[in-house]
Amino acid sequence: MTLAVPVNPFRIHGVVSDSYFTDRGAELRRISATLAEPGAKIVVYGPRRMGKTSLVTEAIRRAERRGGAAFLADLSTVSTVADIANRILDAAARALGRKWKDAASDLVSRLGVSVSLTPDPATGLILPSLDVALRSASLDAQRASLAATLDTVEAMAKSRKTTIGLVLDEFQEIHRYGGEDAEWHLRGAIQHHSHVSYVLAGSEAHLIERMLGKGRAFYGLLDQLALGPIDSAHLAAWIDDRMTRHTVKAKGAGARVVALAGPRTRDVVQVARRCFERARATRSPAANEVDQAFDDIVAEQDAAIRSAWDGLTPPQQNVLRAVSASSEGLTTHESLTRFGLRSSGAATNTAVALIDAGILEKAPTATGYTYDNPFFRRWVAVHTLGDLGLPTPPIGPVKMR
Repeated sequence: MTLAVPVNPFRIHGVVSDSYFTDRGAELRRISATLAEPGAKIVVYGPRRMGKTSLVTEAIRRAERRGGAAFLADLSTVSTVADIANRILDAAARALGRKWKDAASDLVSRLGVSVSLTPDPATGLILPSLDVALRSASLDAQRASLAATLDTVEAMAKSRKTTIGLVLDEFQEIHRYGGEDAEWHLRGAIQHHSHVSYVLAGSEAHLIERMLGKGRAFYGLLDQLALGPIDSAHLAAWIDDRMTRHTVKAKGAGARVVALAGPRTRDVVQVARRCFERARATRSPAANEVDQAFDDIVAEQDAAIRSAWDGLTPPQQNVLRAVSASSEGLTTHESLTRFGLRSSGAATNTAVALIDAGILEKAPTATGYTYDNPFFRRWVAVHTLGDLGLPTPPIGPVKMR
C-alpha cells in the first residue's frame, strides 16, 4: 500500500491566512480596531518579508466577517501619482462592489473626473478606471485626481453612515513623486476624513521613520505600529507543530530553522517549507536536514545573487566579504588589511551605500552590520571568501554581541 504524500503545511507565495498564519494577535487586534474606528489613522511598518501584507489582509478579512467595509490598495508597482489613484479606485470598486451592488456607479458619480467602465470577466463586477491620459498630465492634475479619489471614498462612507477602512500598502512610494511635497499632499488629503480609517503600511523602515519625524508631514498624525520579528520560541513551536500534524516528526527542527533563517518571517517559513519537502518521504528529518534545506535555497538563488554581486563595486564586494566572515569590527586594522578596505571612513561609507541598496542593515554583530537576506550572506561565504584564501565558515546563525 502506498502512503499519500503529505501536503506541505508551509506557504511562502502570496498572502497567507488561516492555519498558514501564526501569532501577531496583538498587532491584529490593533489594526482591526483602527479599521473599525471612524477617522482613525495608523502606520504599520517594518522590514521586508515580516508578513506585513498578510497581517493587514487578515485584519481586512476579519473586518468583513464582522460586516464591516475595508479594502487594500497595493501601491508597490505604481509609476505615477495617477496610478496610485487608479489602484485605490479599482480596489474600492472590487471590495465595496461585493458589499453594495451600486458601489461602482456611486464611486463614478461622486468622483467628478473622466473615467472608463470595464466589466471584469472573472468577477462580473463593473470596474472604473481613470482616463489613461491622466498618467502624463501635470503633477498637480495627478495629485488632484488622488485627492478626489480619497474624498470620494470618504463621501461614500458618510452617505452610507458607515466606516470604510482603507489600507495603503507600500504607501511610502508616494515619496518618489515629489518627496516631502508629496507627503504633505497626502496628509492634506486624508487628515480631515472622519468616515474613512487609514492604515498606511510600508516596508522601507528607514524612509518611513524619516517621514514620521518632527517637522515632516506625518508627524503627530498617525498612531505607530512597528512590526518586529515573531517571537522565536513561538515560531519554532509552530513549525514543529505544523510538521507533526502533517505526519513529519519535527524532532525540534523549528528551533534550528529559526536560528539559521531568522528573523524575517518569510525566510524562516521558506526554510521550513524546504525542510518539510526533504523530509516528507521518510516522515522524519535527518540531523542535518535543516542545514541542507538552507543550502538548497542558497543554490536556488544562485543566479539572482550572482547577478547582484556582479553589479557591485570591488569595495562593496569586500565589505560584504567582511560582514559575511563576521569575526571582528569592520573598521579594525585587521579587517581593513584582510579585506582590502582603503580606510575606516571608506569602509563605513560603503556599508551605508549597501544599506541604502537594501543589501545590509545595521545590527549588533561583530562588524555592526548584517545581511537583509540570510541566503545572500551564505552565498558570499561559500563562493567568495576563497578568493582571499579564507575557509568557508560552517553554516550557522549570525553571532550577536
